[in-house]
Amino acid sequence: MKILLIKLSALGDVIQTLPSLTLIKENYPQSIVDWVVDERNAEVLTGHPYLRKVVIFSKEIFKNPAKFVSFIRRLREQKYDLAIDYQGLFKSGMVIGLAKAKLKVGFENHRELSPLFYNVRLTAYDPEIHAVRRYLNLTFQAVRLLDPDFSSDIETIPEVVWPSLSPPQNLIEKPYIVFIPSARWETKWWIFDYWERLIELTLSTYPGLRIYITGGPKEETLKNWAKMIENKGEAVKSLVGTLSLKELVRLIKESQLVVTVDTGPMHLASALKIPTVALFGPTSPLRTGPWGGRFKVLKSPLDCSPCFKKKCRHWDCMKAILPEQVFQTMKEFLG
Repeated sequence: MKILLIKLSALGDVIQTLPSLTLIKENYPQSIVDWVVDERNAEVLTGHPYLRKVVIFSKEIFKNPAKFVSFIRRLREQKYDLAIDYQGLFKSGMVIGLAKAKLKVGFENHRELSPLFYNVRLTAYDPEIHAVRRYLNLTFQAVRLLDPDFSSDIETIPEVVWPSLSPPQNLIEKPYIVFIPSARWETKWWIFDYWERLIELTLSTYPGLRIYITGGPKEETLKNWAKMIENKGEAVKSLVGTLSLKELVRLIKESQLVVTVDTGPMHLASALKIPTVALFGPTSPLRTGPWGGRFKVLKSPLDCSPCFKKKCRHWDCMKAILPEQVFQTMKEFLG
């Protein structure tokens, strides 16, 4: 059985697809599985023991004919029994359309005309079902097209398997917790004043604890703020823009607790089953909340939440989640 998985981005979505990879390999250990992924998220899959190869996708291929030809050649090296589109957008539809696969499968209500590239369109999914379970359901139905006798308890989320991880940096001191203030949508951010108050509450109660702040390399506002907080004392350290994806996985894996907004690294914590406090305002935890291990979601009480807006003039939903409330929840995990 030769299977091609197509999940390009974003990081959190790629992580939420990993249980589906486990589902396939646990039931069909001799199967050959390849994965097409955006270059920004490829590191988390590179060297994965369940994958034969990772095919790198980039928007740059459309600007460079030689890169486009190289991508097509690598994509079409193998003829697959099954290709599954987890992304459900035009770009992933194009990828599955170009792939050499007997069955090209996705949901009929996938977006941006992507179903036009499928030769098997599954019944529309319920958008209120959590993404991890939606992907597992897609995998289950797709694999049954090849093996009608396939049965599995997809109500139980399979364990995520990881490639080898980079060792933590020498500067990491234990015990520690991880704060993740940022996301791609600015509306998901929790305001800096609240993070500062939370840091004060945490260190006054747990003086032996270290706090590491993480974020992406392009988040200059976060980087400047985190550096300013770091300069105030030795207990807080900024790692914003300094970690590779695998180093981030290792950092989270060895932490005692993660406090985070709705962002990709939150799903790393879920996959690693690290205790998590997740803050939700414009998005729905029913769709994309934590899903593994011990966690607590603090959701905005405002009627407008979730609005699923990437921009907002007020930011009231995240402001309604107070630092004292978050700290009380942290204490449930830290003791």
